[in-house]
Amino acid sequence: MRLRPWSVLVRLTVAGPAPVWFKAVPPAAAFEAGLTEALARWVPSQVLPPLAVDAAWGWTLTPDGGPVLSEFLDGRPGDPDPGYWEEPLRQYAEMQRELTPYAEAIEALGVPAARPRDLPALFDRLVARNAALAREDRVALEALRPRVADWCEELASSGVADSLDHADLHENQLFAPVSGRYAFFDWGDALVGHPFCSLLVPARAARERCGPEVLPRLRDAYLEPWTGGGVTTAGLRRAVSLAWRLAALGRAASWGRMFPVPPGGPGVSGDAEGAYWLRELSAAPPL
Repeated sequence: MRLRPWSVLVRLTVAGPAPVWFKAVPPAAAFEAGLTEALARWVPSQVLPPLAVDAAWGWTLTPDGGPVLSEFLDGRPGDPDPGYWEEPLRQYAEMQRELTPYAEAIEALGVPAARPRDLPALFDRLVARNAALAREDRVALEALRPRVADWCEELASSGVADSLDHADLHENQLFAPVSGRYAFFDWGDALVGHPFCSLLVPARAARERCGPEVLPRLRDAYLEPWTGGGVTTAGLRRAVSLAWRLAALGRAASWGRMFPVPPGGPGVSGDAEGAYWLRELSAAPPL
C-alpha cells in the first residue's frame, strides 16, 4: 500500500471480515514496534493493539482500524465543525497523563529523548550539522540561542511532567471514533519530552482547514485534562506557547534521524525540512 523511505506498509487479506496490516520501518524508527506493543499494555483503550510484533526488526502486524480521521471528515457533507479536533485532543491529553509514570520505560525502548533541558544541546547539534542553512540563517539562529535556552528552562519548570510526544499527530494518525473513543497510532516520530509539544502538528492542521480562530478552542480542549495538577490556567497556556516554539526542534531532529546526510557523498537528507523547522523557532507562536 505504501513504500516510503520511512516505512513499508502492506495490506494482507486473511480469513475473516477485515484485512491485517504489516509495517516495517528503518533502524532509526525501529523503536516503534516495541512502543506499539507497550502502549497496548499501558493504554489499551487509546491505541490499536497489535496482533504481533518483532521489536528487533521493527516489524508490526495490526488489525484493520477502520477509517482515519481525515477519511471520516472527507466523507461527511459540508465543512467540518471547527472543533473537530477538540475531543481527539482531550483523549490524547488523557493518554499522555496516564503515560507520565512510564516516561523512563518509554525512553528505555529506544524512543529518543527531547526533554526541555536537553533541547539547547539538541539545538546546537541540529544547527551545526544542517547543510541547508544559509549564512543569514546561522547568524539569526546564533542570536536566538540565548532565548531558546531561556524558553527551555522555563518550560522545564512549568510543573508538567515529561511524557510521550507523538510529534506528528495529524489527521491520518488516528482512527475515527468507535464508541466515542479515538485510537492513536504511527509512533515513528515519537519522543520523550514535554507533552505539550504534541499540540503543534494537529493545531496547524486544524488551522489550515478552519482558520486561526479555531486555535484557542483546541488549546483549551487539550488543556482540560491537565488542570487540577497545581499549575494555573495561565501557567498551562504559557507552557503551550513555549512548547509550540520548541516542538520545532523535535520535528527537525526527526527529519535528520530519518534522512541522515550520506557520508562522503550526495544523496537525500532531511536538511531542507530540518532547516524549515529551525527557522520556525523565531516565529511568534499563535497561542
